[in-house]
Amino acid sequence: MKCASEVQSDDSRRSGGTRAITVGALCALFVSVAFPYANLVLRGSRPANTSLPFGVVAICFVVAALGPLLRRVHHRLSLSRDDLLVVYLMVLIAAAVPTWGLIGQLLPIMTGAQYYATPENRWEDLLLPQVSPWMTPASPEVARQFYEGLPPGGRIPWGAWALPLTAWSVMAGAFYAATLGVMLLLRRQWVDRERLIYPLMRLPLALADTEKPGTLPSILREPMLWVGVSLVLIPTIVNGLHFYIPSVPFIKLRHSFAIPIQRETLMLYLWTNFAVVGFSYVVSADLGFTLWFFALVAALQTPLMRLAGVSLGGKEIYCAGSPAVSNQAMGAMIFLVIAGLWAARAPLRESWLATWGQSPKTATGEDEATHSRTAVLLTLCGLFMMGAWLVASGVPMLPTVVFLGAAFVNFIALTRATLQGGVPVTRAALIPQSFTAYALGSPAMGPKGIAGLGYAFAWTADIRVIMMTFFGHALKLWSELRPRRRGLLLMAGLAIVIGAVGGTLTTLYFAYTRGGVSLSSWLFQGNPTSAFKYAAALIQTPAEPNFARFAYLAIGAGAMGTLTYLHRSFMWWPLHPLGFAVAATQPVQDLWFSILIGWCLKACTMRYGGYRSHRRLLPLLLGLVLGQSLGCAGWLVADAILGKTGNIIFVY
Repeated sequence: MKCASEVQSDDSRRSGGTRAITVGALCALFVSVAFPYANLVLRGSRPANTSLPFGVVAICFVVAALGPLLRRVHHRLSLSRDDLLVVYLMVLIAAAVPTWGLIGQLLPIMTGAQYYATPENRWEDLLLPQVSPWMTPASPEVARQFYEGLPPGGRIPWGAWALPLTAWSVMAGAFYAATLGVMLLLRRQWVDRERLIYPLMRLPLALADTEKPGTLPSILREPMLWVGVSLVLIPTIVNGLHFYIPSVPFIKLRHSFAIPIQRETLMLYLWTNFAVVGFSYVVSADLGFTLWFFALVAALQTPLMRLAGVSLGGKEIYCAGSPAVSNQAMGAMIFLVIAGLWAARAPLRESWLATWGQSPKTATGEDEATHSRTAVLLTLCGLFMMGAWLVASGVPMLPTVVFLGAAFVNFIALTRATLQGGVPVTRAALIPQSFTAYALGSPAMGPKGIAGLGYAFAWTADIRVIMMTFFGHALKLWSELRPRRRGLLLMAGLAIVIGAVGGTLTTLYFAYTRGGVSLSSWLFQGNPTSAFKYAAALIQTPAEPNFARFAYLAIGAGAMGTLTYLHRSFMWWPLHPLGFAVAATQPVQDLWFSILIGWCLKACTMRYGGYRSHRRLLPLLLGLVLGQSLGCAGWLVADAILGKTGNIIFVY
C-alpha cells in the first residue's frame, strides 16, 4: 500500500496528463451533444449563451463534487487541482462552439437564403447568384428538408453537406487560429503585467481549489456559499414550477419602464440576474459604477438626440442604440484597442523578435519564446487565411482588410470588457459589416462582396459568445497550474474539434429529424433572415461613405482618450474608461440594474466593513452565481425527463 506522499507524487505527475485530458474530452463531448439538445429541442434556459455559461459552471460543480466519491472508489480516479483546471479549461473552450458561438448560427445561415427566398424579397435575383457554390449545399431540397424535416423514410443528406462544411471548416480553423494567437500575444500584458482580475473565473478557480486530490473544494464547505445558492434557488424553483403549474405564483425578475420625455420615450430595463450581481461584486468599484452609470447615459442619449433633431437614421441590426450612439461606442472601442496594443508594445515586440530568432535579453526564457513564436505564427497565418477565404467568397481586398480590422476591434474590446469588467454577455456596438459599408461605401464591396459579408453574420454579428473571451479565460486557468505545463494548444484544439464535430452532427440530426422551424425560432428564422435582409437592403439601397458617422467615431475616441487620461492621472477620478466603451451595448443596457446592485453591495461593504467584510461576503455572492447555474441546469434535466419545452428561467 502506498503512503500519502507517494500518492501525492503520483497525482502530481498525472496533473495535466492523459487522465485529465480524457475526462476533459469526455466532458467536451457531452457539451457538444447536450448543449444543442437543450438549446434546440428543450428551448429552455440556454446553457451556452454567456461568457461563463451556466452549463459549464454546472459541469464544473459536478466534477468537483464527485471527487470524494471517486477517491473512495480508488485513489487513482481522483483529480488533483491541476487536473480540475485542465478539465474546466477544455469544457469552457468546447462550450464556445456548438450553439451560439458558431455552429448554431452558421448552419441556418448556410441554408437560409435558399429557404427563405420569395418573389417578394427577390433574394433569388439579388443574393443567390452572388453566392459561391461551395459555401452552401447545392440542392434547394437539402435546404428545405433542413428546415421542414425529412419525409417518411428519408435519410439525412450527409453527402450534400460535405463540400460546404469542409470549406467553412477552413474559415473556422483560420478564425480560431487567429483568435488563439491574439490572446497568446496579449497574455503577458493582461495576465502577468496588468494582472486583470478575471471576475468570471473566481468561481471555477474556487471549485478547483482542493487541499489534496479527491477532496471537496474549500468553497463548497463555506456556509455563506450555500446561503447564496438558496437565495437564488427559491425564485428559480418557483418560476420553473409556475411553468408546469400555472397556479404557482410567478416571481417577476424582469421589469421595464417607459419614461416619457416630451415626444420621446426612455426605456429602462430593471432585470434581476443573480449571476451578474455576483460578478459585479468582484470587479473594481470604479468600473462597476461606470458600467451602470454610462448605461443610463447611453439610454438617455438617444431620445435626447432625437428631440434635438440629431439623427443618422434608424437603428441598425445588432447595433447599440441609434447610429450616433453605436458609432460613438465603436470609436471608444477603437481607442481602447489601439491604446491597449500600445501599452503592450514591449511584450509584442519581444514576441515578434522571438519569432524570427532575435529574442532580446529581456525575454523570459525558452518556453516564453516558443509561445511567442506560436502566437505570432497563429495570428499571421489565421488572418491571412481568413482574408483569402473572404476574397474567394467574393469580398474585394480592401473591404476584406477593413472588415477584419473592425471585427477584431470588436473581439478584443469585448474580450477586455469581460476579462476585466466581468460583463458576462457581449455584443458589438457596431457590426463590422456596417462599419465597412459606411467607411468605403457599399459599391466598393459589390453585390458579391455584400452577399459574402451577409454569410459572415454567422461569426461577427450576434456575437454573444466569442471564442477570444473563452480562450482568454482558459489562459487564466492555465496560468494557475503549478507549474505551467505544455500542451495548451493541443487541449484547446481537441476541445474545439470535439465541440465543432459533435455540435454539427447533433444540429444536423435534430434539424432533419424534427424540422429546423420547430426548433429555436431565433436561430432558424430570425438569425438567417436578419443577415440576408441586411445584405439585400444594402444591394438595393447602396450606402455611401458617411462622414457624419466618422464624426461620431471621433467623438467616441476623443471621449475615451479623455477618460483614460483622467483615470490614469487622478486617483480620485470615479469613472473608468472601459465602462464608457461597452455600456451602450444591448446586454449592458439589459443588465445595468443587476450591475448596480452588485456595485452597491461592494461599495457599502467596503465603506462600512472594510476589506475583511468584503472577503467574508464573497462566498455568498459566488453562491448567487452557482445557484443560478444549478437551478437552470436542474430545470433542463427536469424538462428533458418530463418532455417539456420552452421553460426559460433566465434570458442570459
